[in-house]
Amino acid sequence: MNNFTIEPGSDLYYSWLFLEEPKKKAVSVLYEFCDTLARMLTLKENDIFMVKWAWWQQEMAQLFQHQATHPAAIALQDIISVYKIPPTLLQDYLDGIKLTRELDHCCTEEDFNAFSYRTRGILQTLAAYIYGFHDPQVLHYTRAIALPLSLMDEILFIGKNLRRDRVFLPLNTLSSWQEVSDTDIQAILSVQAEKALQDYEAALKLLPVSEYVSQHPSLLEAKLKSAQLLLSQNDFSALLKSHHALTPLRKYLTVWWYWRKLRKAAQK
Repeated sequence: MNNFTIEPGSDLYYSWLFLEEPKKKAVSVLYEFCDTLARMLTLKENDIFMVKWAWWQQEMAQLFQHQATHPAAIALQDIISVYKIPPTLLQDYLDGIKLTRELDHCCTEEDFNAFSYRTRGILQTLAAYIYGFHDPQVLHYTRAIALPLSLMDEILFIGKNLRRDRVFLPLNTLSSWQEVSDTDIQAILSVQAEKALQDYEAALKLLPVSEYVSQHPSLLEAKLKSAQLLLSQNDFSALLKSHHALTPLRKYLTVWWYWRKLRKAAQK
């Protein structure tokens, strides 16, 4: 099995920078498994997708019995036991792959909430078990933080998503992005960015201070994403052509400063 690659300079690389090595390896295996499932979404033929999805449905049952056959599933078997990951969450992730395949847009806020939970929330919750926590309130946080993270991604990668004709922003008032001017796009994305940042702040309030250190990878990831969003807010229409990203040095300084802040808050 090819290990999940954490690209130097990526958000994940910096989010996991201060994570203990055993947990970093475990969460990498988890991401490899989930990434393997998500790659089914790139299949062009729906019949082939359904065959593969049905096979994974059987493999998931074998995984829970420690009888997996796929390398990514075999690698995950012991991790499920060690970190007490609920099997139902993994099944929910697989079910979410099928539901996401059937979705090509979001008409309402409710649609987007469901989409963000399938693509972000379940993975955030699975990772939370590996990071470790004592307060069950953490699970409310992982579900809540998925919404702003998804919304930030949709904004930051709007150009790429438009070229794929898969825009998931809940904009039911627009019939076609091609008919929207740069000024309109700036206004629309500004509203969505403000909502994302408000939802981000609201989600942070759900996480107990006592869990700041344990859940720091999630907090660092969200901090980086919000910083990238703030970097782009003066000209959102430019995102139609390219993705704005923080430099590696700025990412490092951001997570280093925020990690120190989290530890100090947890010690009070």
